[in-house]
Amino acid sequence: MRCMLGAVLGAVAAESAAPHLSFILVDDLGYNDFAYQSSDLSEKWPKASRLAEHGIKIETYYTQPICTPTRGAFMSGRHPVRLGLQHGVIGGFQDYGLPLKEVTIADKLKSAGYRTYAVGKWHLGSYNFESTPTYRGFDTYFGYWNGAEDYETHVIANYLDFHRQEGTNHAQVSNETNVYSAFVFVEEMSNAITSHKKNYPSTPAFFYFPLQNVHVPLESPGGYYDSVCSGVPNSDRKTFCAMAAIADDAIGNVTHLMKETFFNEDYLVVIAGDNGGIPFGAGNNFPLRGHKGELFEGGIRNNAVMWGSLIPVALRGSTYNKGLIHVMDWHATFVALGGATDKAALDGYNVWPAISGSKESPRTEFLVNYDPCSGHGRCTGTEYAYRLGDMKLIVGQVNDTWYPVPTSEEGYSNPDLVHDASGGVWWKDDERYAAAAETMYLFNITSDPTEHVNLAGDASYKSVISSLTDKVNAIVKGDDYLAPCNIPGGSCDDSDPNGPTAAEAHGGWYPWVTSK
Repeated sequence: MRCMLGAVLGAVAAESAAPHLSFILVDDLGYNDFAYQSSDLSEKWPKASRLAEHGIKIETYYTQPICTPTRGAFMSGRHPVRLGLQHGVIGGFQDYGLPLKEVTIADKLKSAGYRTYAVGKWHLGSYNFESTPTYRGFDTYFGYWNGAEDYETHVIANYLDFHRQEGTNHAQVSNETNVYSAFVFVEEMSNAITSHKKNYPSTPAFFYFPLQNVHVPLESPGGYYDSVCSGVPNSDRKTFCAMAAIADDAIGNVTHLMKETFFNEDYLVVIAGDNGGIPFGAGNNFPLRGHKGELFEGGIRNNAVMWGSLIPVALRGSTYNKGLIHVMDWHATFVALGGATDKAALDGYNVWPAISGSKESPRTEFLVNYDPCSGHGRCTGTEYAYRLGDMKLIVGQVNDTWYPVPTSEEGYSNPDLVHDASGGVWWKDDERYAAAAETMYLFNITSDPTEHVNLAGDASYKSVISSLTDKVNAIVKGDDYLAPCNIPGGSCDDSDPNGPTAAEAHGGWYPWVTSK
């Protein structure tokens, strides 16, 4: 039975071996859900909080609004609009994934002499084997290919989705049923760390650890973790709290093992969320506006911590607040730290010189997203947003509001309810909600991070809106823009009937397309 989870860059690169690198991704972690940032759950993250006390907290950290695009941005270092991943997520038996022409971070580090390991959620395609992790640069992989599943049965859409891959070898894993996924994942990542040290003592390693927690479904194994969260007044938030505490133990166990295993070597770990939290899954982004899947700050602003032996002693326990950092930047940063050559045209920046030197970030702007099919697949119009310096333009985003942490059982579990900034509640079909809808927003995020004051109607900002719109159009009309195929009428919108057939034949999710 499984146990409970209880200097300058150039100088470093020239004088020492390449550092071990790790990226730990917490799924659907809201701005107000993590450690030092949370208004109600901060005490449930003791291990992550200690890491932050000895590492560097990133003040203005951004991701994509949802799972697949964020993962694609990290893996490729390129914006999802160049990957065809800007609309929705890979769902069900859809015939697409991260484009096979993209060279992943694992590919690049592997070419620089690294061993590469992944444990957890993939969500970048499994329609063919070429899209799965060990064909995208990882030496070994253990986890699930889809976006969500039951935490204990490891089933989604009636099929088992739990896989062990090593090179071209693949096996469905059915002997872990009724074991909570985080416990399995910690053991698997721990084995990867210890076996790497034993078998490849002189080789740098890259460990990618995308956890399932705290994504829906809301599931806790009970016992100790429920008792830790007994004082949380809302039952959904209480379960979410237990899932957060499990994530904290997972992070703590893996980072402690890395410190013990590589005590006389260089290593760096980044811990971050992948998008905003979703209130109807008990996640929270307050005081930011909106939630997962949206272009408001609640959908894209997140938390990130850098920790490890590479962190300059003078900066340990500090907060980096000298500019923007985006998930794409971790790709470029890790590739540079690993000494890998990179011929790709990246959208990410190597931010290590800025962070480690307390200098201004090289990033001053980014395309938030451009989706030609807004309305969650209904294609009600085009939806996009762009951030440049202080200013952020949003066009086509459906109105949303601010979601306080629930203080009683009557929280925000009902998806038909909307909460305003004061905590008041109204129904989505209420005339107040409809009247508040706007088609264009312009915010000064520096002075108004909670997006309360829409400047779009102020004539003095007309040139700002025009400039930001021009930047969006230049990207969308560029040669490397790739339209999404998973929209109505697109080549990968429908569910391929060969998918269930393959799953039935192999006892679980299995690639159903043979690549040409």
